[in-house]
Amino acid sequence: MTAAAADDAIPSAGKIPKQRPADGPRFDSLRPPLRAESLAVLAAQGFERATPVQAATIGLLAGNKDVAVEACTGSGKTLAFVLPLVEILARQETPFRKHSVGGIIVSPTRELAKQIYDVAVPFLNTVFKHGAAKDTKAPRAAMLLVGGTDAAADAKAFAEFGAVALIGTPGRLDDVMVRCRVMDLKRVELLVLDEADRLLSMGFVKTLNAIIKRLPKQRRTGLFSATQTEETE
Repeated sequence: MTAAAADDAIPSAGKIPKQRPADGPRFDSLRPPLRAESLAVLAAQGFERATPVQAATIGLLAGNKDVAVEACTGSGKTLAFVLPLVEILARQETPFRKHSVGGIIVSPTRELAKQIYDVAVPFLNTVFKHGAAKDTKAPRAAMLLVGGTDAAADAKAFAEFGAVALIGTPGRLDDVMVRCRVMDLKRVELLVLDEADRLLSMGFVKTLNAIIKRLPKQRRTGLFSATQTEETE
């Protein structure tokens, strides 16, 4: 099994050229257009133009297309999947209930997962404002699920607060899914496998299979790898 084989064939955005952000399109010119709130967060962080991987990928994923992308570290690939996730979740007409998950990002290491989480939260917070609203029926924007902490405590925290986006490592994600029976995965709109080549080479195939089998088939999938191997293809 490959990560891609768990779903329909995934069109590829191809190999991304070397990063030249100064030459890239402005974020406010991308199509479909990004939300004003996302553009405001980008501007506050000093991002005005998209890198090649962002320009090639954001529109496809946000436009409900699957992608398989070859992009090296430092290419800006995190925003290439975080922004589409935010856009997809923001346009859902039915509000997410506390235990409904809308997006899952899988990373091979806890350090990478934490980096992705830190990038994603400011954008997700423009859509899901559980903390500000103090609505006990509304979910948190995101939850980080990685090893090094108590899995039972993570499951309890999700049961109490929920989270629309789950970001974490394969083993911990799978563990919490098993433990937390109230978790509703029927509304997952996007699954992202970051550094998919490493996920497969590190022996996570069985765990990834278990995660994928729980998700709806009618979802988008993004594979992001430093190299394209037979397994990711």
